[in-house]
Amino acid sequence: MSISLLSELDGKLIDGLQFCAMTYALFEQIRSTDSGPSRLRMRVTEVEKKLIEELLPICKYIQAKYRAGRFISVRWVNGSQQFDAEVVQAGFYVERGCFAASAYLEATCVMHPKDYLSRELLDTKGGAFGLDGIRRLKNGEIESNPVIHRNREFIQSYSKLVLKQIGKKASINYPPETTLIIQCALNTLYTPDEWEVLVAEVRNLQPEHQFREIFIFDTVTEYSCSL
Repeated sequence: MSISLLSELDGKLIDGLQFCAMTYALFEQIRSTDSGPSRLRMRVTEVEKKLIEELLPICKYIQAKYRAGRFISVRWVNGSQQFDAEVVQAGFYVERGCFAASAYLEATCVMHPKDYLSRELLDTKGGAFGLDGIRRLKNGEIESNPVIHRNREFIQSYSKLVLKQIGKKASINYPPETTLIIQCALNTLYTPDEWEVLVAEVRNLQPEHQFREIFIFDTVTEYSCSL
């Protein structure tokens, strides 16, 4: 049924709020099974991978931007084209030229290089320390040790990852009116002030790009902003 629901989303123009409802239904359908939490955590098939890395980020963007005067419909495409979804917009703000009637969305993830080890350890042992203290041993086991961060150095190290991904995406020739959605799997829990420091660093140092907008958000705290 999961594959069937994914197919229902593929290539069809759907009202943005309905698109979100269908995506969340797929998430809950998977989560409610015995192996569901593990499947979502480890992204074992294309369904979980597309759900976590494309569909949910698109939903986050839609719910942040959909409003009276800006009605957004979405056509998500499951393929290797130069965007993840096309959006068709209507309403007062579109009629006044504030937003394009047709635009595109590209979703990407930024995570610590050892994020996958943390997810695996969480899945098998139920917990882990910070990402900088994780490594795989020669016997295949994962070792996790606590690490102390000083002077917000964890923000600087993560901002470099975000900037690197923006630069990578900026080198690709996307269609006009493309918004880049960046899902941030942060390297630790951030306070609101720490999130603002991260946003400021990315905003001030971001490379030249052709995107209409860069929308970034954190998956845990749900901080978000547009650059």
